[in-house]
Amino acid sequence: MTSNLWTLVNTALNKYPGNTAWVRRLSKGEKERFTYAEVLASAHALAEQLQTLGVKVGDHVGILADNGPEWGAAAFAAWKTGAVVAPLHMGNSDEELKVMEQALAPRVILFKGDERGLANCVEINLVKEMQGNAAAATHVDAHSEAVRLYTSGSTGRPKLVRLSHANVVSNVLAASKIDLDLDQHDRFLSLLPTSHAFGLSFDMLLPIHCGACMVLPRVLAANEVLAALAEEKITLMVAVPRLYRNVMHGMEKKFRQAGPLMRLYIKLVRTSPKRLKRVLNWPIRKKFGGNIKTWVSGGSRLDPEISRYYRNLGLPLRQGYGLTECSPAISVQSATDEVLESVGEPLPGVEVKIKDADADGAGILMMRGPNLMLGYADERQTAEVMEDGWFNTGDIAKLVDRKKIVLAGRAKRLIVTEAGRNVYPEDLEIELERYEEIKEVGVFELEARPAAVLAIDVTGAEAVAKSILKQFNARVSSHNRITRYAVVDELPRTPLGKVALKELPRIFQDNEVE
Repeated sequence: MTSNLWTLVNTALNKYPGNTAWVRRLSKGEKERFTYAEVLASAHALAEQLQTLGVKVGDHVGILADNGPEWGAAAFAAWKTGAVVAPLHMGNSDEELKVMEQALAPRVILFKGDERGLANCVEINLVKEMQGNAAAATHVDAHSEAVRLYTSGSTGRPKLVRLSHANVVSNVLAASKIDLDLDQHDRFLSLLPTSHAFGLSFDMLLPIHCGACMVLPRVLAANEVLAALAEEKITLMVAVPRLYRNVMHGMEKKFRQAGPLMRLYIKLVRTSPKRLKRVLNWPIRKKFGGNIKTWVSGGSRLDPEISRYYRNLGLPLRQGYGLTECSPAISVQSATDEVLESVGEPLPGVEVKIKDADADGAGILMMRGPNLMLGYADERQTAEVMEDGWFNTGDIAKLVDRKKIVLAGRAKRLIVTEAGRNVYPEDLEIELERYEEIKEVGVFELEARPAAVLAIDVTGAEAVAKSILKQFNARVSSHNRITRYAVVDELPRTPLGKVALKELPRIFQDNEVE
């Protein structure tokens, strides 16, 4: 196995010097392109600069930049010097960044754009070619710390996750061996922030390892994402469920507004055998650039009805699952997986088991493998989640066909009513989000009952919410009924794009519908 992350990226950057590493989309159709050779030269120059600043093995190097060659070159430079990459999230407020800076304690912060009031900042400047001969890399053991990630998740107290070189490398290599058929001709749409484990491993390191290209959209807006898919001939996209849901609603709206011939065509595609779908659906695939190899959903649970919608149209959407502590991937669905609610089988080398399973086989999902973190910076926090070498994911799940993981929700989010009935907030969110008028839902516990914050931005939102909940409550079990709710335009989000669950009670209090 590749010894460390510098070896992984250095090998690829030298192997594909002429390949385009990043394409940055600019206004008015303009673009910037950065080759593998240019990124390598910039990484060497930054590594020399870090050494001049006295950065040594094990020191923390902060990175404050948007996705792109600057972030990549900074991380590669840090790993070349044997330093630990300590990302700072661009999407956080200045106050939150100060807290992160204090917790991560970087010796230096490499930044691009705005220093945001942080100390010890050095601007990232890219170079076009090598400046003389590159110094030799500092050797670091594969099991030494490579990345330190500040995470508070969507709930819970903040933690500093320590990932080793071997952790991250094993996850990238395992992902490259599953049925994605990745190579240097692939084009990734870079949507997930590389300051998080998901984006770091699968929106940057995986494409770099394969010699592929990463496309940076101008903004993270639906119209720009769809334009980039079509214009840049994107083959692979990793995104959160919300994006796929929005695209689905947009497609369905156009299908409904189309004439009878279009509706007949869509019906034909949906009812055709798999092999024939691939031929018949060419006009649909062409709208997304015509080169779709696969789309992957991650970050939170994907409604199986959304999976079914895309599968019926012959569009290759699959679901992945993981946690920051697992570098991050635990499993990814295969292209042929018929259990749509599953998140697939564990990646090669990863083991899972169910602890304290109930009569239905559901219990706490435990995992172990080469991608499992070194631990948290706080050893007491590590002890809370480790049991005889197994990591407690905090997720409730069961195994279908002995290997396929089907999630029920986070154990910490489980609501137990006064009558002792279990309520899974994630299931209620999925059900409610099937109503097209609802953009998004956050369900939380209020007095041992589920309460909801509904994001609806149509005219008469409160009346719409009341009508939807009347229908919803009429068809679900009594313990799953929503009787207290709030209506807002948007739900609060984490920098990764997930709902900030810890903010829901406050927002509910300010916006409850009486």
